[in-house]
Amino acid sequence: MTVIPLGTPAVWASVMEAAEHRCQCTGACGARHGATGLQCGRTTEHYRLLAAPADLLLTTAAAATVPAEQLLAWCSSCHRKATARQRADARERAQHESAESPALFDL
Repeated sequence: MTVIPLGTPAVWASVMEAAEHRCQCTGACGARHGATGLQCGRTTEHYRLLAAPADLLLTTAAAATVPAEQLLAWCSSCHRKATARQRADARERAQHESAESPALFDL
């Protein structure tokens, strides 16, 4: 069932070859993937995988400049969950950084 996406098939093919046609998530999605050696077991044989950077919060323009050798193979489930986790972490960091720290002698 390997489905090669339109647009950049050569890049996708090189990412999948480097990943051995297997999702490269090792827990960024929140799953332990314990049954498959701590890496997602989904492959291009049964799932549609996509090529994306590890930093899933990059803008589309920034993600397009990531070299192919730095892209990872992601199944849609791991990609969606890892993106949500990265967004939540970014929101928490932003809230933490924006919180004013009390002055030493603030009364």
